[in-house]
Amino acid sequence: MRCSLCRGEMIRSTTTLPYKISGGHIVVVKYVPALVCRQCGESFIEIEIVRKLEHIADAAEKSDIISGFITYKEAA
Repeated sequence: MRCSLCRGEMIRSTTTLPYKISGGHIVVVKYVPALVCRQCGESFIEIEIVRKLEHIADAAEKSDIISGFITYKEAA
């Protein structure tokens, strides 16, 4: 796969994503599986992973988390 921004090579890696939840609170999910461009660093996350991330963010919101870091592998 090629990067949509720079046409560089995409490799399997991980990324970190911030999620804004209710009340302006932020949860950061670390080590999210992604395709990352070797050239510019742009990341692409597959739909299955995005769906899991949405569940992680929903669970964080229901737990009344104000802010924090979550490791993807442990939460997915």
